[in-house]
Amino acid sequence: MNHPKPAVYKPDAFKSAPKSKFALTPARLMLFALVLLGLQFAAASSPAPAPAQTASAPDQTPAPQAAPQSPASPSSLAFDRYHTPAELNAALLDMARANPAFARTHSLAKSSGGRELILLEIGPETAKTAIPANPALPSNPASPATPSQPSKTFPAVFIAADMEGTVPISGEAALYLARLIIAAPALRADRTWYILPCGNPDAASLFFAKPLRLDPRNARPHNDDMDDQIDEDGPEDLNGDGLITQMRVKDPEGEWMSVPGQPRLLKRADWSKGEKGVYKLYSEGIDNDGDGKYNEDGPGGTNVGTNFPHLFKFFAPDSGAWPGSEAESFALFKFFDAHREIGLTFVFGESNFCLNPPRGGRRSESDLSQIKIPERIASAFGADPARTYTMAEIMEMVKPMAPPGMEITESMIAGFLGLGAVVNPLDDDLKFYKELSEKFKEFLKTNKLDAKRLDPPPDKDGSFELWSYYQLGLPSFALDFWTLPEVKEEKKAEALTADQLEKMTKDEFLALGEEKIDAFLKAAGAPAQFKAKQVIDMVKAGQLDPKKMADMMKQMPKPPSEEGIDPKDKALLAFSDKELAGKGFVDWKPFKHPTLGEVEIGGAVPYADNTPPPAMIEPLLKGQVPWVFEVAKKMARVRIASAEIKPVGTGVYEIKVRIENTGALPYPTAMARRNERILPVIVTLEGPGIKIVDGKKRTLIPAIQGLATQTATWIVQSDKPVKIEVKAETQTAWRDTRVIELGGVK
Repeated sequence: MNHPKPAVYKPDAFKSAPKSKFALTPARLMLFALVLLGLQFAAASSPAPAPAQTASAPDQTPAPQAAPQSPASPSSLAFDRYHTPAELNAALLDMARANPAFARTHSLAKSSGGRELILLEIGPETAKTAIPANPALPSNPASPATPSQPSKTFPAVFIAADMEGTVPISGEAALYLARLIIAAPALRADRTWYILPCGNPDAASLFFAKPLRLDPRNARPHNDDMDDQIDEDGPEDLNGDGLITQMRVKDPEGEWMSVPGQPRLLKRADWSKGEKGVYKLYSEGIDNDGDGKYNEDGPGGTNVGTNFPHLFKFFAPDSGAWPGSEAESFALFKFFDAHREIGLTFVFGESNFCLNPPRGGRRSESDLSQIKIPERIASAFGADPARTYTMAEIMEMVKPMAPPGMEITESMIAGFLGLGAVVNPLDDDLKFYKELSEKFKEFLKTNKLDAKRLDPPPDKDGSFELWSYYQLGLPSFALDFWTLPEVKEEKKAEALTADQLEKMTKDEFLALGEEKIDAFLKAAGAPAQFKAKQVIDMVKAGQLDPKKMADMMKQMPKPPSEEGIDPKDKALLAFSDKELAGKGFVDWKPFKHPTLGEVEIGGAVPYADNTPPPAMIEPLLKGQVPWVFEVAKKMARVRIASAEIKPVGTGVYEIKVRIENTGALPYPTAMARRNERILPVIVTLEGPGIKIVDGKKRTLIPAIQGLATQTATWIVQSDKPVKIEVKAETQTAWRDTRVIELGGVK
């Protein structure tokens, strides 16, 4: 078994530095700790900064000054077909214009193909925090002269849909969600909703283009094959059917073969089982640049959906040059940085954290249970550089070096030692993911959407949903809305082996009956014309007996099996035949290729395996989109549960305040506690003439589990009766205020 290598600090940044200039003495370690303490103090003791408009901040529609109107939703919007990215944007603009009191749009960016990313904002503070139109300002609201946007006091939910541009139903789901929120005041009374229905409009537009092809990359030109041309070898619709499918070519070196009993399907030949490949497979097209490859440098560059920082794949064909290299993804970085009130995210796409909690099992470059401390640091820690330590052991070593009151965290140690990124969800967070997963299954059952279907694809490295959880520290959920129904497997009768047959009498063999004998012959690879009835007649006539038949069967080569067939291919074929009148799969037809010669063109129709027919859209959305509201109800919500005052001397009082999280989700997540992006709950006391004898004016509560409480205690002195205002403030879990009275104030 391969075990992760012990985590070793690699000080690349200091390789060339003279040793005398970087001696990690205890004094320097103390200085490092003091710097961290200063950063933590500044973050904790300052109020949440108001998000500012920078020179490159998202454009926003000015707040209309019209009188409030009753909620409206475009009546023409029907979920009986799929909408283009431009139509999705137009629908958002219509919703904002119809409901100026609580809805508006943001123009986040333009894609490489010149398509706008429009985001809809709905909420009680939307009009209040909008930037009013000002004729004295430049016409572009994103210019440096744009004033700061007022901060919000309510938390927000962010919905990102179709980030890869290959799941049309996800954009429809985002529109459906927006319509539900607009129609129900209670859903938008105490939080903001940010809804992005199409995060990758260049790729999404391909669903509406001819020939139909599926490609998650945006329109940025990219030299995939690193030759002297860009985007010169893309696919062609050779047979003129309006689709880009596949070409299969007979070749002695081919790896593919037809599936027995399913000649339309292919599988990789298993050489260990005596199977021989017959075909080579190519995507439909010609070799435009004459390099012997087909369609290896088509139009497009980056998959926006995997252009985010966490586990970003450098040098992958479609990941982009760096995280945030695309205008579409970088605009979201800026938006989240400016909107620290976002406390929950959903991704509508292919993966599904609601059904299947975020997966673990990724192998990290570092094993945090076996950390080696470099020799020059180990001496300062009093550690042995020859052995390994757990993270907990190292934290205990560092604590005596830290200033009083400074919290030593895993992220602090990991950053100092240069350890790798966290790659698997934390156990404390998996608890709520698993609990909600079970509730979601019951939700689907109630809505009669619990039929067996293929598992959704797992999350991808570099995806928005991973970035949101691992680096932003937010509860991050993903929803797909449809995968192909599972194919019901026929229960196979127990196979009769040649050895069993050899031991049978003539009467025992005949007693098997025609059906079982037919199944045996098929399993044994008997010629198709060799039927059970013929065999039975020969046995009855004495021309054949079970022993002779067993000997014959042992000499026959083993028949090709269906083992190795892709379950998705099998499910697609069944769904296509049953529900799509065969239009989900193109039968293989001969074609004279200019360079490959005789080929056959056919295979799966693009999108047929992840995009349900239009008639299914609304029922699927109606039964699944409202789950978002069920999760949103469980957001962490901080309130002051009680405030107790106890006199402990003349003019001296003990104040004990219980802060409660009434939501089922923790504040913050365990991942957020590790990466320290989310501020603690800040509890303050304000009152004229009071003196805090014990405790802090601004008390920090780092975390409160779901449906749990934490207590803050002060000893205060006041020479006269006074009213004290207690505040509990957060960025993403609401805030609460309570006035308490000292000394019998009337």
